[in-house]
Amino acid sequence: MIIISGQRTFARPKAAAGVACMLLCLAAGFTRPARSERVLMYDEEKGIIFVDKDEAGKPKLPRAEPAVKPAERHDFASHPKNVDDGLIKGKKKDPSGVYFESGLQYFKAGNYDDALRQFIHADSTDPQPVYSLWIGKTYRQLGKGDQVLFIMKRILSTYPDSSVAADALFEIGFYYQTSGDFAKAALTYSQLTEQFPFSKSYSNGEEFREVAKRLKQMMRSEMISTLKILGYKGDEADDLVRGFQKAKDLEVTGQPDQKTVRAMKNDYREYQVREEKKTVAQFRASRYMKWSALIACLCLLCATAMVFARISARGAKKQVIALSQSSSDIDIRNL
Repeated sequence: MIIISGQRTFARPKAAAGVACMLLCLAAGFTRPARSERVLMYDEEKGIIFVDKDEAGKPKLPRAEPAVKPAERHDFASHPKNVDDGLIKGKKKDPSGVYFESGLQYFKAGNYDDALRQFIHADSTDPQPVYSLWIGKTYRQLGKGDQVLFIMKRILSTYPDSSVAADALFEIGFYYQTSGDFAKAALTYSQLTEQFPFSKSYSNGEEFREVAKRLKQMMRSEMISTLKILGYKGDEADDLVRGFQKAKDLEVTGQPDQKTVRAMKNDYREYQVREEKKTVAQFRASRYMKWSALIACLCLLCATAMVFARISARGAKKQVIALSQSSSDIDIRNL
């Protein structure tokens, strides 16, 4: 602080501040009585103020409460005004829910790599079963089935009573279905309906009981139609599966396990390739037949034209001969 007394002693204030001090000193001399023991003081925060002298002749400094609490102060002098709040030193980190919501937005937009990073960060700061669930869902979208199975089993073992336990069990069944193990998938879906008969999906609110029933019917229909297309006979799915397993030298169980379903799908792909080749050959044959028919028609037209040309030529030749004979007869008569 810079102390300014009535004796005009200054500690080199700035020019503007000095002029202001002089004017205030003059005004104080005329307006206050001579016995006043007040002096002027320049405060860096409040500017020029009057303070009383104590018994020792020193100015009493007023106690001023800070305009901002110490906990709320920021050193903005070292940071530009447009600095991101997340870069200010000492600022608390965003809660895990913020990262989770950000991951959901990335997931809905189809940006699964960024979604996975947000979900993992949320789960690392505050482990929650719902965070783990969406980590597994994101791995499913990225085609990493092994990670999906591991995470969902961990949810069931760590959080068996959580609100997403049914979702985790459903994801396990869906993993078995997409990997070709229809037997384990159907068993898992049955377990889901037994353990959580009234549960709903955390994602879309759909009842798992109806979803599991629909997926089991889809697997059964796919299996029956595929085996019948391949030429296997039977009225029941178990009979069809046994016949296929016997034909492929597989263990005859009547259950559509992973080996059976994969062999079945492999045979169906080969069947589709054969049918496609057959279709292409038939198309080419039909196209060649059309061209052959067209060429035959052209040849027939050419032959017909040649016949008519020969007939016309013979007629013209006869006419020429007849004219030549008639001309000869005329010449002989003139003689």
